[in-house]
Amino acid sequence: MSPRTRLRQAFTLIELLVVIAIIAILIGLLLPAVQKVREAAARMKCQNNLKQIGLALHGYHDAMNEFPAPRPLNPTNRQAGGYTAYQWNLLPASTESLGGWMVRILPYLEQGNVVNPFSSITSTAQITTVFQTAERTQLNIYLCPSDGRLSQVTNNAFTSYVGVTGNDEVEGSDADNGAFAPYVWSSGRVTPGAKMAKFTDGLSNTLMVGERPPASGLDWGWWPYTDSDTLLGYPNRETYTIGGCSGNELFRADVPSNPRAACHFWSLHTGGGNWLLGDGSVRFFTYSAGATTLIDMSSADRGEVVRE
Repeated sequence: MSPRTRLRQAFTLIELLVVIAIIAILIGLLLPAVQKVREAAARMKCQNNLKQIGLALHGYHDAMNEFPAPRPLNPTNRQAGGYTAYQWNLLPASTESLGGWMVRILPYLEQGNVVNPFSSITSTAQITTVFQTAERTQLNIYLCPSDGRLSQVTNNAFTSYVGVTGNDEVEGSDADNGAFAPYVWSSGRVTPGAKMAKFTDGLSNTLMVGERPPASGLDWGWWPYTDSDTLLGYPNRETYTIGGCSGNELFRADVPSNPRAACHFWSLHTGGGNWLLGDGSVRFFTYSAGATTLIDMSSADRGEVVRE
């Protein structure tokens, strides 16, 4: 008796198209979920970067009895560098006399190897060369992973985070009441590193660092430098460095392609951005806080009542 034979039927074209359509719908439903998971992970990593920066700032304060100066200090008299200054061509060279505040905390971020060569400088002719080597070192701790542009650049080193100079800026780079108040022309302060005692408003009520992606042309937002690279007032009234700033820049949404986006704090996260507070905690503020709460929290010692 011969075995029973069966005819195997193939998929019809309509059935195949239906299957393809179902798969496409499933992919369409899954992609937003995957993107949300990736962004959540990026936002969490960004928050962790700021927490590590906060620990480094406090480690520096424990060792030096002050937070890092926003501008380099003259190794002879600790005079702060002037407007946008980033190095003193004087010996002895060190993390205090070269670069901005992000340079000074590198040993507390386990990145001391980047700046250790500074201590080997024996002549002023070596200062620029050695500093240029350090400034080209890209550090993941200073980058928000939401910004895919930065991992592709190798000739300069960027940061997604900017120190808050205060809320009493007059015409740019002259704030005096924040965590990273720069050298003030009128007072000529000699030791600008803020001490813990300055934070009479309370460390938990004072902003230290906020998010600000580098400029569209990547010409602002370099971690080794100072004014407008790693420092912004809030509101930012600087109009001389980054072109096109309004003179009253607040925290608001923007896009990397906007040449004026570097004028103000913002982030690539949805709805707001991460901020490091003086006590080392990190909070996510929505853009709606930009005109009230964040202005109050940008000073360390003015006694404002924080408006939530």
